[in-house]
Amino acid sequence: MNPGGEYEDTLLVARREEVASDVVALTLRHPAGRDLPAWEPGAHLDLVLDAGRIRQYSLCGDPADRASWRIAVLRAPAGRGGSARVHDTLTEGGTVRVRGPRNHFALRPAARYLFIAGGIGITPLLPMTAAAEAAGADWRLLYGGRTRASMAFADELAAAYGDKVRLVPQDEEGLLDLAPYLTAPHLTAPHP
Repeated sequence: MNPGGEYEDTLLVARREEVASDVVALTLRHPAGRDLPAWEPGAHLDLVLDAGRIRQYSLCGDPADRASWRIAVLRAPAGRGGSARVHDTLTEGGTVRVRGPRNHFALRPAARYLFIAGGIGITPLLPMTAAAEAAGADWRLLYGGRTRASMAFADELAAAYGDKVRLVPQDEEGLLDLAPYLTAPHLTAPHP
């Protein structure tokens, strides 16, 4: 804990995997195997990369898993250096300082959901779709990206949820057309 009462610690990068073109997912664990603080869908944490360089990333793992946290980071070549630092220096077995988790994007209980994601914006929606599914809610996910290869977790989502997930790679289908979904009185707009 830091003096403000928020969890802060140095965690181990237990796993690192490429989940899309220029997107790496990191699984973080406590080096002594301790449980990590609980979190809910929509939460994020701070990575304290070095003095003055703090970046926030959505938790995209399973909230019931208290042994690890999972985040995904898109390399942003025109960014301020945080994503490059993650991609270039955080390797399996390495460590990173974290703060949080915090939730300013909480999932509210509902009977129906329409989740819309573009690019790396999919990360907070991964635990939200899982929670909606577990609650028995009627839900759909519209997920657009530049290319199929750039769409993190696309295969994982399609395999887990089938036709509840609509993947729209721009280079194959053009821009995601939201009108049929936003104007329909229900979430079952037809898939082209």
